[in-house]
Amino acid sequence: QNQNSITTTKSTTATIVKNKKQSTLSIVSESKGKLKLALHNEAYSYICSITIDPAYPDYSLGKSCSLQLKSTNFPKSIENMLTSQAQEIVRRMQEGLNSERALQMSNPIKVPKNFHLNTEQSTEGNSRITNQTIQNIKHDTEALKRVSALRHTEASSVRAPGDNGYVNHKALAKERKDARRTIQKLTEEERAADLQSEEKERLWKLEERKRLSGYYDVYGEESGGGGGGRIVPQPSLFVLVTFLVERIKGLVKQKCPCCGEPVLPSNPEELNSMYDKQSCAKLKRKRRPMRTYCGCWYHKSCLNTFLTEPPFGAVCPTVNCGRRVFHPDWPGDIKQMEREWAAKQARMREIEDAMLFL
Repeated sequence: QNQNSITTTKSTTATIVKNKKQSTLSIVSESKGKLKLALHNEAYSYICSITIDPAYPDYSLGKSCSLQLKSTNFPKSIENMLTSQAQEIVRRMQEGLNSERALQMSNPIKVPKNFHLNTEQSTEGNSRITNQTIQNIKHDTEALKRVSALRHTEASSVRAPGDNGYVNHKALAKERKDARRTIQKLTEEERAADLQSEEKERLWKLEERKRLSGYYDVYGEESGGGGGGRIVPQPSLFVLVTFLVERIKGLVKQKCPCCGEPVLPSNPEELNSMYDKQSCAKLKRKRRPMRTYCGCWYHKSCLNTFLTEPPFGAVCPTVNCGRRVFHPDWPGDIKQMEREWAAKQARMREIEDAMLFL
């Protein structure tokens, strides 16, 4: 098997072989459902325990899979980001989301509501046009014509034939009264029809949001499971282990999309020193790894240049990513970034003009 393959030994231990060290997934206690995951890649390590609930994939003790960190030499901020997202994936799948949607919604970096990504489009204001919608428009047009004619009748006077302008008040009062009754009845019918149509549209939008947010298969009757609307927890152990293996082991080899150099230094102590506010030099802080919303990692100085210089709103240059880069430490409003860039250039021109007089 290749270096990244997972093999099962007689001691029920799955071993991921890579470089000189081995990453293992072993059963600590089968009766208690306790596993040990040890990930190693070059000088970096991440060791944790996973406890599986007896009712898995359902849960009886709060979580179907409980993750607990044992030891690591990653900085606290990076470790918290990875561990918290792994725990959030389990929680989301416990609520019934599929693995893809759980991974997306567990992202620890949240974007503003008015922030638009290139690969995501807001569906909040979506509406549908169906044959029923067209029929309703035609019906409303005819109803408005009828109401207009009735109101004209109500406002007109009734004259007896050959009366030389004499007004038949009795007939006029009866005709106006009939017109008002008809308008009132028609209005009530149209109001009831509109309420029914709005309720159908509201239910459709609710189903559409559930489908797009990954909850469409959560309920038993929709997924064919006959659950009577009960939330069906999804198996999350394989997704959890795969996430930890890919993100933690892959981070060591990941390169900055801007400069092309490795995001992490080869020495874990050097990486930890970048997060030490007292001993960290300014040059080291510029090389500090920063994770963006799309999941890619940048050097802090590279990310600052990418976000604060034109073209603004550019997508991530990582292969197969193509999403707009966002980090909460920088503004997400393109117009604001353009104003700041213009102000910076104006200050530079003033400094250059002032130097000409020296």
